[in-house]
Amino acid sequence: MSDNQAKPEGDGQKFDMNSFYIKVPDMPLIGSAEAQKSEQELLAGLKLRGPRADTLKPLAVFYSRVAQQEKAYSYLKLWMRRAKNNEEFAECLLMCGQLAEQTGQLKNAASFYREGLKYQPKETQLNYYLNNNLGYCLNVQAEYKLSMQYCEAAIGFDPSRPNAVKNLGISLIGLKKYVEAARILFKATHIDASDQRSLELMEKLLADHSAVLLAEIPDFNEQLEACRQAAATAQKGRFADWARGLTLN
Repeated sequence: MSDNQAKPEGDGQKFDMNSFYIKVPDMPLIGSAEAQKSEQELLAGLKLRGPRADTLKPLAVFYSRVAQQEKAYSYLKLWMRRAKNNEEFAECLLMCGQLAEQTGQLKNAASFYREGLKYQPKETQLNYYLNNNLGYCLNVQAEYKLSMQYCEAAIGFDPSRPNAVKNLGISLIGLKKYVEAARILFKATHIDASDQRSLELMEKLLADHSAVLLAEIPDFNEQLEACRQAAATAQKGRFADWARGLTLN
């Protein structure tokens, strides 16, 4: 780590870039003329302005979208070596975690997100996604109780997004707290009915645990039907986060 590289606050331990390596399967480049033109323009920008955040980040995002995660990772490492502050370093680690997720390496992804949190970024979106994505990874690894604290932290940073609320619902399902999970998933659907993952989880909850749900939530069917109608008529797209290069968990 160079002397001018951002250093994490907290435990004071340095982050060793060699601790993580994203191994990816062979994936073909999307060879459209548009993709090739974009790549050429981004590389030209890098050559003209040099390696910095506004030239390296777009290249990392581009290569992640054309299934060349290892190339994307190489540009993120280059950005990390030139990160000017904790905020930039945390964003690099968030994106590294997303690349690891894309290649199915959830333990590595969780390590990146944990490392990113050590840098204590101040930007709300960074904090939200570092906590939410770590909660998601822990859920997949059946670490439901631990996942809950990160999902709740993410909700604290931005309660208007459905991702962490939905992931908290998954944690509760994993802990067999089905009634609490149902209430949380109803909330997630009301936050953004266009994201139908929470609705799908509620449908499965009803199929698997109808007795306890209907006993504890007498109007469960009415609430579920309202969520179905909201999801069917939702017009809001879900492309804003994708356009920023974020993985939606």
